[in-house]
Amino acid sequence: MIMPRKARRMIIIVATIVVISIIAMAFLLLYINTDMFKSSSTLFTEYIGQNLENGKAVYDKMDASEYDTLLEQNKYTTETQMKVNYTTNLGTSSENSQNSISQLNLKINGQTDSSKQYKYQDISLLSNEQKIAQIEYIQNGLTHGIKFSDLFNQYLLVNNENLKGFFQKIGYTEQQLENIPDTIELNQDLKSIFQFSKEEEQNLKTKYLSIIKSNTSKDNFSKQRDQTIQIAQNNIKANAYVLTMNKEQLNNISIKLLEEIKQDETILTKIDELQTIIQPFQLEDTIDVREQFVKKVENLINEITKNNIGKEETKIIVYESNKTTIRTILEHPDYVIKIDFFPSETEEYVQLSYQDISSEEEKVLTYKKGKEETSVVFTNKNNGKTTQYSYIVKEEIRENHRQRTMVANYEDESNRVEATIEQGTNIVNSLENEVVLKEGDAINLSELEAEQVQAILERVNAGIAQKTDEIMANTIKTEDVRNLGETLGIVEQESSFEARGVTETEKNRFNSKFEILQGEELDSTAILNLINAIQENLVDLEVISNTELRLKLDRFHKKEEAATTLSSFIENNKSRKYNVKVEYEEATGLVKDMVLTMLEK
Repeated sequence: MIMPRKARRMIIIVATIVVISIIAMAFLLLYINTDMFKSSSTLFTEYIGQNLENGKAVYDKMDASEYDTLLEQNKYTTETQMKVNYTTNLGTSSENSQNSISQLNLKINGQTDSSKQYKYQDISLLSNEQKIAQIEYIQNGLTHGIKFSDLFNQYLLVNNENLKGFFQKIGYTEQQLENIPDTIELNQDLKSIFQFSKEEEQNLKTKYLSIIKSNTSKDNFSKQRDQTIQIAQNNIKANAYVLTMNKEQLNNISIKLLEEIKQDETILTKIDELQTIIQPFQLEDTIDVREQFVKKVENLINEITKNNIGKEETKIIVYESNKTTIRTILEHPDYVIKIDFFPSETEEYVQLSYQDISSEEEKVLTYKKGKEETSVVFTNKNNGKTTQYSYIVKEEIRENHRQRTMVANYEDESNRVEATIEQGTNIVNSLENEVVLKEGDAINLSELEAEQVQAILERVNAGIAQKTDEIMANTIKTEDVRNLGETLGIVEQESSFEARGVTETEKNRFNSKFEILQGEELDSTAILNLINAIQENLVDLEVISNTELRLKLDRFHKKEEAATTLSSFIENNKSRKYNVKVEYEEATGLVKDMVLTMLEK
């Protein structure tokens, strides 16, 4: 039977439509699932935008482990030891680790019951296994306390409520009190501040990529297929998408991006959240973090505007493999910045690097996270010298026990400082020897009058200062501490210790020990306590007049006979009262003398 011509034509038309639809569907699927028909500019913006997603994926995996979640729901004990090994003259015949720093050992035994808001920590500092200082910390609900066990027999407690009232008692000014909240949140999730919702992420990505796209043309983009690059010692085939801009184009885009950033409420809201956390710790000068951020952005815009002349080219190159961004490079005439992401089944890998073209200075930050080990390594190469900071965490979990080793290391050509923390944690059914405070075990400062609080704190500060100086005089050598500070770049290097002066922190600590002892009409008991507090620094007595005596002080030396002579004098004049004031050395600002004036009867 012969089909009518009209019917045959209809079948041909339908078949043609079906074929065209299949081809169109195939092209659509190819477009969606491959990069075959996308322009270089589209692919560039798509893959550079993946950096945000890659960074978030790594950031999210930094969350607490399942074991940490268990700790929040159970009682547990911890045993922690920390030791620092400080080695000088590395790789030479005079390599040496024998110093007072390397002999120290910090031990912390703790127990926690989060459901009851209970925590206890026993902290001991040892030198050659001999205890030289001990501090105990306790939390019971909203009450927190600390005891300097080898100085005083009682805990000093403070309630984590009405903190403005407490800090007013200890002498904070009205300006300082403005920043003090009634309660400090001790378990704030700082990590959440820097997290964005999916909607926020998409809005940010769309907004800033559109600025780049609307200020460039297709001529700025190019593609390089089948490039071989190396990441984490792996050779990877990748496609590269390149945005090339001259200086004027780059600066124009940079200014528009920065103008948007300084008024972007999504970003500024995160900065406001950071402000609420640091607010209680700002005392004298209140810093408006949002305002400072906007000012810095505006300054950057001004700097770019001033330097907008030149024909130098800058390239941004995005490398993609299997539809995933694995490398982004900014090639500026003055520097190169590189970001690598290389996730695998066994490890997360991120590396950020900066290289200065003219000086050949190079900074590299590498982050790796595996199943049982996480490491962060920062390497700085500058002027032919290499310094490296690293932090490595290894942990092993067996049922209710976790063993964790944390190693922080600094190393340069001549020195190595390695701090090792070994911590064992055990989830338990009950806490043995739980510390329960009884009447007489503690003084709650929140419940005392201002005069009582200040008197207690003055006594405690004097005791701590004396204990610190005793440790520095007999156990920890000041020279070792200074050398360690120089190695880590905390203090400036100078030719001799005496010529170096002191840091502001050192000066304040030393001076406060004597400043709190000043006073008028002090009785003999107070003066004997004063002598006890300063005897580690008392080197001589100088008679000024029949009623005035100068107590000569030294940071590193003492003469026991000076303290003995002064004590005998006071004992023989118990009925007298005295004024005490300090005098400072002009060059260093350090307390150098105390003048003791005997008052008329």
